[in-house]
Amino acid sequence: MLALLVSEDPRRSADRILNRLLQIHLARGGAILCPRGEQVEIWMSSGLSLAAMAEVPVRWAEHGEALTAGRPVFEPDFALFPAMLGDEMVAAVYVAQPEGLSVQGAAVFGAGIAQAVRASDSVGTRRGPEASPADEARIQMLSLLERNDWNIAAVARLLGVTRRTVYMRLRSFGIERRRVPKLYKKMPVLG
Repeated sequence: MLALLVSEDPRRSADRILNRLLQIHLARGGAILCPRGEQVEIWMSSGLSLAAMAEVPVRWAEHGEALTAGRPVFEPDFALFPAMLGDEMVAAVYVAQPEGLSVQGAAVFGAGIAQAVRASDSVGTRRGPEASPADEARIQMLSLLERNDWNIAAVARLLGVTRRTVYMRLRSFGIERRRVPKLYKKMPVLG
């Protein structure tokens, strides 16, 4: 049944499942990981900062054996659980700071994500070096926000759109608005 639900657009289905998981458990972000030999590939992510993305391979190195054996890992600041099809781990799911995620709940989401990853592999839409247009737009938005200290007005001017449009794009990309404190005013250099 799950295979039929995700077969038409597997990546979009996986993205929806991941975002719903993050939303239900009030998580800060998450990623779908695909094992490639001893290494792991981040197949898809949502809401993770660059620092959090850098932690994901470390978490995999620490807990990869447990995951391939089908055992989830729940720590206070993250959860890492296998996405299984039968006895085979197709992918793993990393969730940053989830609230109330249980082994049973993880298994349900993991099954849907495993079907989406398997369907994506069979269709040949596996993520390569190039990103989809939606991923590129999301990355561009995050980059602009980071470079402009999350100043929505500045980002809107750069994109040539209204602030409302920027807020709507943030919502559609699943990006939570971050407030960056202004610790100092930029001082002109005298000299």
